[in-house]
Amino acid sequence: MNKFLKILVWVLTVGAIGCLWYFTHKEHVEHPLKGLELTVIRENEDGFIIKDVEYQKIMNICDTAHNTDITMIPVDSVRNYIQSIPWAVYTEANITLDEMLVVNIVECQPIMRVYFKDGRSVYLDEDGNVFPTKNSYTAHLLIGSGNITKDNLHSVFKVMKSVLNNSYSKCCVKQVYFDGKNYELVMNNVDLKVVLGDDKDVDEKLMNMQYFFEQMQGSPEMQNFSKISFNYINQVVCTRNKNKK
Repeated sequence: MNKFLKILVWVLTVGAIGCLWYFTHKEHVEHPLKGLELTVIRENEDGFIIKDVEYQKIMNICDTAHNTDITMIPVDSVRNYIQSIPWAVYTEANITLDEMLVVNIVECQPIMRVYFKDGRSVYLDEDGNVFPTKNSYTAHLLIGSGNITKDNLHSVFKVMKSVLNNSYSKCCVKQVYFDGKNYELVMNNVDLKVVLGDDKDVDEKLMNMQYFFEQMQGSPEMQNFSKISFNYINQVVCTRNKNKK
């Protein structure tokens, strides 16, 4: 008799635990998705990733009309999709205990735009990572152009990054032109050719350029020059304008 009672108690206990698990499972898991919280993290308000467009694409993947509870939501498919966005450098997607799908996307932060000699262009970030352009959004950054190919892109990137790392040239230079051997700078406030030369000692050349223009600021003599070369780190070579006597 005692053995029977023990078995009965054991069976009832297991049954109670099973029932509790079942109702808990239905209460906390078998619920429809309540919504999507999508966050696009970037420095500027506008960017490459259009939040409303990505929101709709993610919701289409979730297909909440057919996937009526959380266990049916294809979170892995959502993760694979957001990872495929070419301007996303970090992504995460998770369903919270509140039955919300939380998606975070960190957008790339390019520092320059480079035009290849065939007309194509790409963006590069601080680490030299390459990102495609987008017709509906243009980031206003330092421009690189000229005889640029995939083979010399790294060298061009290093020179342009030096320009951006120098507080003076960062403000005064709007474009870096590479002819295949030497670099020429297009300035914001100076209407003449500024030759940087090859890619050696770029930081020192930029410091010489800064010193020269600061010393010559406001001088009428600047109007007599058509080209200034900083190719040699120990001298500045100025070419007179042939139209000036």
